[in-house]
Amino acid sequence: MQESVTERLTATAARLFQERGLTRVGINEIIREADVARMSLYNNFKSKEDLALAAYAAVSTDRQASIDVVIEASADPRLAILAIFDLAADLAGKASFRGCAFIDLAAHVEVDDARLLALVRSHKVALRCRFSRLAEEIGLSDPDLLGRQLLALWDGALTDAFIERNIAPISAARSAAEQLLRPAA
Repeated sequence: MQESVTERLTATAARLFQERGLTRVGINEIIREADVARMSLYNNFKSKEDLALAAYAAVSTDRQASIDVVIEASADPRLAILAIFDLAADLAGKASFRGCAFIDLAAHVEVDDARLLALVRSHKVALRCRFSRLAEEIGLSDPDLLGRQLLALWDGALTDAFIERNIAPISAARSAAEQLLRPAA
């Protein structure tokens, strides 16, 4: 089945924004790479911000689906949490990896870009809630705090993996997560 113009524009924008960041990609480049007419862009999206919202929403949906797949494939919630960190290592091993697309987006949008920042928050809350739910299934005390700790490890590991061009920070974060998942003595 052939992609619609909207799908081509969204997929192209998502790829380019993740490769170089929202502020470094222009509309003309997206139009050229998506192989659509300028009018097609504006018939589908009112602005670059609207296109960015659609593109990052698609990235969020894909990322959350990937996380759900590793959770469902895991034998128990403890292993599921560790598998999420393994997924981070897989992401960081790709040549196009630039760290967390949502941290990058948050760092480059204006403070008053409420819709884009709300998308970033929503994405991060969704991952934190997955961590918290899994911690609750394990039976650990204060699963909400543990969810926040695991998200902080995830975010820091992705950022450092990009900076270092190495997955060692993700391995270290996974090890720290293992420590956090041990029952209190």
